Formats: sequence, C-alpha cells, structure tokens
Amino acid sequence: MPKSILVISYVNETDNCSLKKAHHIANPLGAEIDIVRFIKASGSEQPNAATVASQSATLNNAIEDVFADYEHQQAIKSQVVVTDDIVNWVINYTNNNEFDLIVKAGNRTESLFHTPCDWELIRNLEIPVLIASQECWRSKPAVLAAVDTSVATGPRRELNNDILRWAKKWARAFDCEIHLVYSFPVSNILKELDIVNLEDYARKHRVEGEAMLADLIKDHDLPDVKIHITAGVPERAIPKCANEVKAEVVIMGSMGHKGIKGMLTGNIAEKVMHNLRTDSLTIQIKD
Repeated sequence: MPKSILVISYVNETDNCSLKKAHHIANPLGAEIDIVRFIKASGSEQPNAATVASQSATLNNAIEDVFADYEHQQAIKSQVVVTDDIVNWVINYTNNNEFDLIVKAGNRTESLFHTPCDWELIRNLEIPVLIASQECWRSKPAVLAAVDTSVATGPRRELNNDILRWAKKWARAFDCEIHLVYSFPVSNILKELDIVNLEDYARKHRVEGEAMLADLIKDHDLPDVKIHITAGVPERAIPKCANEVKAEVVIMGSMGHKGIKGMLTGNIAEKVMHNLRTDSLTIQIKD
C-alpha cells in the first residue's frame, strides 16, 4: 500500500473531499502526505499575495480539522500553488519526488474538446491515481478490480497483475471484500439491433470467463475473491457491476492514449469513470 501520497486540492473543492479520502487511506498506514492546493491563474490575471495567504490559512485549517486524529502529524506538509497549467506542474513535481499514489477529487466536466485534469493526469503519469467521489466508505467496504483476460503476455498482462496486486493490498489494509470482473466485449450495434442479449451472452460464456480469470489470479493468493462475468462495453458493464456489489473503489488499468487519439477515442478507463458514482483507482500501463 502507498507510503507517500500526493493530494491535489482545489480552492472550490466540495467539503474537502480529497483531504478526507487521503485521511481515510493514510490513517491505517502512517503514510507521508503532501498536500497541494491549486489556485488557477489565467494569463495576466494573477492572484495577489493576500489571496494566496488567505488560501494557505484556509488549507491549514482544513488539514487541522480533517487530520485531527492522525498520529503522524509530522508526516504532513502542504503548499498553495498558483499556476495556469496544473497538469504540467504535477508532472514536474512527481518527477522530482517519489509518490506511491495521487489522490484527487473528481472533475465531471468532460467533453470532446476539453480534456479534464483527471484524464490528463491518468494519461501522463505512471503513478496510480485515485479519483475520489463524495461518497463515504462503509465500515466493511468492497473493492472491484476490472481486468482484461483477453491478453496472455506483454505489458497488458502485467497491467492485470498490477491491478490484482493493488486489490490485494487494498483488501488487506481496509479489511474489504474483493470482487473481480471481466466483461466479454459486445458491440453496441449488435446490442441495439437485438442480435445479442447481454445477460444470455454472459451466461453462455461464464465457464470460459471463469477459467480465464482463474488462470490470471492463480499466482496472487486470492482465495476469497468473488468473480463476476458480464458482457457488453466496459464503460457500462463495469459501473453496473460496481453498483451491484456496492463497491467503494473500482481498480482498473489505463492504456494512456495521448494527443489526437486520446482526444477522439479516449481510454476505456476514462469512459468507465464517466459512469461511475464511486472512487476509481487507475493504474497506468508500463511500456
């Protein structure tokens, strides 16, 4: 589990969401926490020193409140940063510091020609990124790991292994139930034309899917994992499964598409995030 967490916070963040999620994660682990609150600058419009000082005081008060019971107060540091390019600032900062996890409150303003900060961070960082929702975790949380069993070797197979390792660590740290989902791909066209019934398709291929998942998890010591075989596009199948099992966190991988390809097609992880109402932990593929 993470021992060094970078928390990305904003001036207008609702109810200090990122701080609260970071506290929940760090509290049982004694992790070092580096909190950065951003003030967005725009061209010649720069906040004055009084504004920065006020935000710094507000942030310090929020940290004192949220982390009041944290036993490792000396492991928390914070700063207020003024920038017009948050993503590049974070990339440079993480290149010069070692972090195991990034925590950020979700930003649901995505559109075709505007890539949110959430997506840019996932595409450009090799550090796992937790996008936090406003929902609080239950006392007995569940984690859903989404994997792609169609790949047997190479970086995508290793990405599956990374997802499983994180799920196992998460379950141990927070005493939560592990659910594992694989969705057999079925095009929307076939579904809309009623050529394929997704529930029938999933039942028909369940034994095949369970065998592939069993092969994937055999080296991970996950005896109590609950397996779910679904069908359809992942951006709908995974959130539906997350709702059914009441998962607090969905762990998945990202291919990290950038540039025009990323803008036009995005990543499956980003499409899944759009439909999730829970936290998502995205692991970047490593070349």
